[in-house]
Amino acid sequence: MKTRLIINPTAARGVMRERWRAVEATLRAENFAFDFVFTERPWHAVELTRAALTDGIERVVAVGGDGTLNEVANGMFDARGAPINPNAALGVITSGTGGDFARTAGIPRDPVAAARQLARITQTRAIDFGEMIFTRDGKEARRLFVNIAGIGFDAEVIERTERGSKRGGGTLPYYSALVTTIWNYRNKRVVVQVDAQRVEGKMNAVVVCNGKFFGGGMQISPNSNPDDGILDVIILGDLGRFEVVMNTPRLYNGTILEHPKVTEYHARTIVVEPAERMLIEADGEFIGPGPATFRVRPGALNLLA
Repeated sequence: MKTRLIINPTAARGVMRERWRAVEATLRAENFAFDFVFTERPWHAVELTRAALTDGIERVVAVGGDGTLNEVANGMFDARGAPINPNAALGVITSGTGGDFARTAGIPRDPVAAARQLARITQTRAIDFGEMIFTRDGKEARRLFVNIAGIGFDAEVIERTERGSKRGGGTLPYYSALVTTIWNYRNKRVVVQVDAQRVEGKMNAVVVCNGKFFGGGMQISPNSNPDDGILDVIILGDLGRFEVVMNTPRLYNGTILEHPKVTEYHARTIVVEPAERMLIEADGEFIGPGPATFRVRPGALNLLA
């Protein structure tokens, strides 16, 4: 099988360019046949992935952070959401600022260990992913997400993180943006349609989950499983500033669902209609303002893991 690695050299504050040497040496030592290409700009990984699959490449490996993974996954489908090659497989070597999907999928977050595991994998795992439909510049747009998408507080944090260029690497930029957003964010009035169930009220965020973690290790959805055919919806209700601060540790230890203002749902289709301006993020990348519709694509992605 032909394998191409798509590498984001700016991942981990540009350290990926140096780490790549160890990754490449590991793959060569494992006699793993591949070629590779570096991304040069945002959304370039989508173009490179589509070109690779059109050229007959059967396995595409995202080397970088969750944003790189998101772009490669999007590149495995055309603009209408149809797979370019339904038999193609996706691999992951994470070395970005988050690596949250890798935590759920059992992929080592150390890039050398991930490369070694990749070289020894002999089969794929069919996993779900999410499809988000929203409006951009007055036109309908779509974005696929492998891990988690959200509307509300988390997207505000992501937008603030991106404005800060993720300086510091790891979870530091996210945590800094989190603290700033806590003191500036105001909860929104929202109507959420979770399959046939209508939920409305003042909300901090609506988080649609295929994986368990976001924000560099926060376990927002401990019950999520990327191959169960559903999306888990975590609604953070009308949490005040003090409640957000005091319950942040719950996000790290996986007990956030025990809070009385946090509710978990399971659905195939979720429609979020805010009465006020609310921002959207997907796999840790800022998208823009809502509303948005989220749908599950069951077992539609072949993961090398």
